[in-house]
Amino acid sequence: MRVLVIGTEDLAGEHVVKLLCEKQHETVALAGSENQEEGLKKLGASEVVRMDGNDFSNAFAGCHAVIYLGGASPRTGESKPILIDHQLVLDSIKSAKEHGVKRFVLLSALRDDETDTSGSGTTGAKQMPEELLRQEALTYTIIRPGEPVDKPGKGKVEVAETFAMEEGEIPKEDLASVLVEALDAENVFNKTITVTSGETPIRQALTEL
Repeated sequence: MRVLVIGTEDLAGEHVVKLLCEKQHETVALAGSENQEEGLKKLGASEVVRMDGNDFSNAFAGCHAVIYLGGASPRTGESKPILIDHQLVLDSIKSAKEHGVKRFVLLSALRDDETDTSGSGTTGAKQMPEELLRQEALTYTIIRPGEPVDKPGKGKVEVAETFAMEEGEIPKEDLASVLVEALDAENVFNKTITVTSGETPIRQALTEL
């Protein structure tokens, strides 16, 4: 499967690229800087696409799926994650449709305890990309994680189908595994799920949902 990864500025994004390559997927990574481009190639990305201004639609060509990590944006430059880039999510959904991409996995940047820095001041506005994705003719999965942390993964999680945010945390390595496993886990197609650390192996947790 040819998979485009957007949001590789964070450790979780790097884990996603590495896992996809280990599973023999053809990985296309969107990069925001030259230094990051070199690192992604070392992780095994088949192709790295640099953002050319605001136009990155060519990165979707030939892709079967998109994994969007909503906590960072290539627009901000290297190692400068932002809360959520609404327009980048919306542009990504539009480009996915235009290029015939069928699968879209979105890591939600929405958290109940955050304030909106986009100027709208409402949590509802932050849900806009999620709502749009649900309405489009894409096979989606929206993943709302506990607090991502830089700890070693243990390969076990707790997954639930709910619109509420889960308390707790999840190692970024495990979060990346959830994103990759969700690509072909039919039980999470067209669903919004929450995920935190737990006691169930990741693939099992997704297939038994």
